[in-house]
Parts: sequence; structure tokens; C-alpha cells
Amino acid sequence: MLIMYESYTTDLGNITFPTWASYSDSQDVAPCKQEESKVFDRHFVPMFYSILFILGLLGNGLVIVVTLTQRNQKIQSTDMFILHLAVADILLTITLPFWAVQATYGWIFGEAFCKIVASVFKINFYASTFLLLCISLDRYISIVFAVQIYKKQRLHYVHWSCLAVWCICIAFCIPDAMYYSVNYESRTFTTECGPYFPPSTSKTWKASLAFVYHFCGFLIPFSGMLYCYSHIVVTLLRSKGFKKHKALRLIIAIVAAFFLCWTPYNVTALLDTLSMLGSFEGNCSFEKNIDIALSITSGFCFLHSCLNPVLYVFIGEKFRSNLAELLVHTRLCPNLAAPYIRRPSTRSSTWSESGDTSMSGIY
Repeated sequence: MLIMYESYTTDLGNITFPTWASYSDSQDVAPCKQEESKVFDRHFVPMFYSILFILGLLGNGLVIVVTLTQRNQKIQSTDMFILHLAVADILLTITLPFWAVQATYGWIFGEAFCKIVASVFKINFYASTFLLLCISLDRYISIVFAVQIYKKQRLHYVHWSCLAVWCICIAFCIPDAMYYSVNYESRTFTTECGPYFPPSTSKTWKASLAFVYHFCGFLIPFSGMLYCYSHIVVTLLRSKGFKKHKALRLIIAIVAAFFLCWTPYNVTALLDTLSMLGSFEGNCSFEKNIDIALSITSGFCFLHSCLNPVLYVFIGEKFRSNLAELLVHTRLCPNLAAPYIRRPSTRSSTWSESGDTSMSGIY
């Protein structure tokens, strides 16, 4: 399962950690064996994480390069949020090889690196989600109210917003820095980097962090995105413009991708939390199935980081135009790229079809 979900059982994004049973506050509960879920992780994690690692680096790396090298244009508010989003997604994907190695050989990188990698993962996982919310709010204000809050001469407000996001995410990673450590797991016969809370408060920590993640990491951002984009849809439907239907399709794709990638994991993780709290009676078979389900569904969450460049960038004509200009300028494939070059207004955002205040063509 995901690092931020350290409060639940076994996996850090498919990497096996001690289960709830091994941390049970009740000493008369025998720990469940983990052989089947461990074998599944050993086969599933390295291959899938390798693919996500490559796609995440290439896609988000290209976003950063195109944004920083755009010609004849100034970076706008949405550009800046997407630049930070690409950085967060890259830093998140960089941690995936460590968890892939742990799934196969156990944690071999030492105690300090365990805390660092876990903290980096948590920071950037939350940052990716919160920056998506910032982009939604930015577009909501620009389209629904037709007001450009972040003027060019006041772009420092965007920097302050991004700084606030990073500070909040760093605060969320404090438990990882404190309680993640390397321990020997007797049921899997490997050393593993995972959350090890004091026995007297283990259950409290796990339940608290679990619900913080559910609300702050999924429910609040998704509700905010849904609110913003639903009002954007209504505004675009009331406006006139031949590009509005393209914008509507992309809006639906944005919300659908977030929902489809994140909901399965959150439902599975919530079941795991409720089982730990005793809301219903579980058994070793249930824990095994939950472990495997967490491994699979957490992979979809990571996949969303690779989809961000597609959803927010590659579908936009502005990005294709700026990418084509970059390819022509660097002479990589000028003949292939030249037909995609267009001459946008200098007021336009790199990721929009027109200016930030446009109601029908921001995508």
C-alpha cells in the first residue's frame, strides 16, 4: 500500500510491511502468515514500478523542460502550479525503485535512507494531490468569475501558494520521519522499512493517520475538484465558443481519472482500517486479500502521477505548440514538429488555449 497509509498493515505501495496482526494491541492474536502476499509483491511490484518509473520521469521531465524553455511567453499562474506538480510527481516516482527492491530483497539501504525515502514519498504524494486542487481552484476563479487573481506582476502570490502546499506536506511527513525504521520481519524473513509505533499507542496512531489520509489526502481534494469543475462545466455550457466542447471533454477526463485511480485504493484501505478498529471480524484470509488488493490499487494511485502530463499538458494545443518549437529550435526533428507550431498571444498560458481569464478555451 502507499506510504502515507503506513497506519494500515503491510505494504508501502505494494511493499510488504508487518500486518495489523503483528501490531495488534491484543497479545492473544496470533500473527497471520504473509507468504502469498509476499510472493505476489515479489512478482508484481518490480515490473509495474519499473514501468511507472520510466513513464513518470519521461512525461513529467518533458513538462518541466518545455515549461522552463518556452519561448516568447511568460510563465502564468497555471504554468507555475503544473511545474510544481511535475516536480512532485518526479520526486515521487524516484522513490519507486527503492520499494521495488524491498519487495524482492528486503530493505538494504539502511536506517537513515529508510526515513528519507519514506518522508520524500509522503511529501510528494500529498503535494501532487494538493497541487491538483490548486490548479482546479485557479481555473475555477479564472473561468467562473473571469478574474485573473494572479496578475503577471503579482506572480509571487502563486509562489507563496506553492510554498504553503509544500510546508503543509512536510508537516504531514513528520510521523514518517519519526517512526519509520528498519526491522526484521520474521514472517517474511527479510528486513523491511516500515512504520513502527510504540505498542501502547500503536492502534491510536494507525487509526488517526488513516483517517487524516482519507480526509486530507482524498476526500477534501476530490470534493474541491468536483465543486470547481462542476461550476466550470456550467459556465462553459452557458458561454459561446467553438472550443467549449473540447474543454468539457478534458474536464470530464480530469475528474474521471482522479476518481478511477484513487477510489479503489481508498475503499480498500478504509476496509482495512475498519477491520483494525473491530467494526467487523476479519481473519487471515481477509488480511491476505486486503494485502494483495492494496498492492494492486496503490499501483493505480502511482499511475495517476504518470497520467498528469497527459491530462493537464499533452492534450492542450499550447503545449504541443511549445514542444514543437523546442524540437525545431534544437533541430531534433524540425520537419515533423513544424506543422504543430502556432503563434499564440503572449498573454496566453502555456497550458491553455487562450488567456487565463478565458471562459471557453483555457484547455
